[in-house]
Parts: sequence; C-alpha cells; structure tokens
Amino acid sequence: MTKPVQSSEAAPEPVQPGSRPRAHRLAWRRLVHLGLDVAFTFVLPYALLSPHLFHLPDLSQTLGNYGVYVLAGLLPTLYIVLDTLRRRMLNPFGIFLLAGALSGAVVSFLRLDGVYFALKDASHSLLLVLACLVSLLLRRPLFEFLFYGIVSPDTPARARQLSRALALPPVRRALSWATGLVAMKAVVLGLASYFVTVRLVTLPFGVVGFNAQVAYAHALLFPLAIILDLLFYGAAAWLTLRATRRLTGGRAWPWEKGFWDELEGVSSRN
Repeated sequence: MTKPVQSSEAAPEPVQPGSRPRAHRLAWRRLVHLGLDVAFTFVLPYALLSPHLFHLPDLSQTLGNYGVYVLAGLLPTLYIVLDTLRRRMLNPFGIFLLAGALSGAVVSFLRLDGVYFALKDASHSLLLVLACLVSLLLRRPLFEFLFYGIVSPDTPARARQLSRALALPPVRRALSWATGLVAMKAVVLGLASYFVTVRLVTLPFGVVGFNAQVAYAHALLFPLAIILDLLFYGAAAWLTLRATRRLTGGRAWPWEKGFWDELEGVSSRN
C-alpha cells in the first residue's frame, strides 16, 4: 500500500500566479453549463407539457398530446448528445450519459401509463446503479471518469499524471466509495421517481391532462434530483479530492499549478 505524503510541518505553498483566475473561469463555465442543463432538460420540456403556465401556444392542437410528449423527450436528448460530443467526453461515463439519453428518447415513444410508466421513469436510475456495480466489479470505478471532468487537466502530460495518481491505492479506494455514493443517489432518486409518478400520473397515456400530470410530477422531482446531486456527487467529489490532495501533502488544490508540480514528484516516487 502506498502511503500518502505527510507534510503537516511544511509551510503552505503560495498560490501560483494565474491559478485563481483559472479556478474562477472554470467556476463560471460550469455555472453557465448548469444553467443550460436546467433550461434544456427541465424548463423547455416542462413548458411544452404545460404551455399555459408560460403563456405559450399549445402545440397539442397541431401535434397531438402524444406528439408533444415525444417532442418533450427528444429535445433534452438532442441537447445531451450535442453537448457530450462538443465537450468530447467520450469516456465510459460520457458514453453512459449518451446511452441513457438515447434510451430515454426511445422509451418516450412507448405508450405506457400507470405502474409501467412509473417504472419507465425510474429506469435511468436503475441503469446508473447497474453501471456503478459493473464498474466496481471491473475495478474501474465509474466516478474516475467523472472526476476527470471535475479536475479538468488542461494538457496531455497532466492527464497522464492524473491517471497515474488515480491508480494509487488510496485514491482508488476513494473512487470506489465515491462510485458507491453515486449508486446510492440513483437508488434514492429512482424510488422517489417511482412513488411520485405512481401517485400523480393517474390518467391514461395520451388523454387530455396526461401531459400536465407528467409535467407536475417532474416539477416535483427535478429539485429533488438537484439536491441529491449536490449532496451525493458533492460528497463523492470531496472524497476523491481529499485523497488526491493528500498525495501532495495537502498543500495545493487540483486547480492550482502547485498541485501538478507536486503530483509529478509523487508519480515518480510510485
């Protein structure tokens, strides 16, 4: 087992010039990206399913209730696909997101209601649980690939440094626990989605009012999903950040230049 570098007596390393602006730029980019995520995966579908709340024309007059429901499922999928390809996030986690989005678009064509509709709504959470379990069995924790996006190594050399660091036993254990937290979040959200949908979406598929019931159920579940993401993904990121930061003696964060300098020394020693 590789022992983390201890450095409790060392003086804190000064923040490198330019590290704070880079961190701020990353923060702003992620806030903008989060805003687009909310707009395309929640606000736009909700507006299509409940246009009267936004004083918009009711497209069901031309497309029918079924057509509007399918459109509300296809537009978020198109956004996720284009965003994933634009960011070139074609790692296993990105591929899982694409597969989940595409499967969600496919099942939106199915005319399901009642318990079957609720199960369909919770199916993405089930897929995430299975993906986490398989990744742990293969000893490639799924959170490893998401962590690359959090740290954002900006050069190939730093990407290789990060890969070597994530392979070290202390970080590997943190990634496994982080992946377990992601699976727990999926279980909680999946159960909540099932019970809320069964309770609120009671009309047969495609009749007048069905889309409004779906929109209402999603409006209740979306804030819950955001809160669970903040709690569970935040805890998972903290576990992994703490483990990687300990490699450098706790002197620098991954968005600071000093982190990469120290990490290079750690990688050469291991």
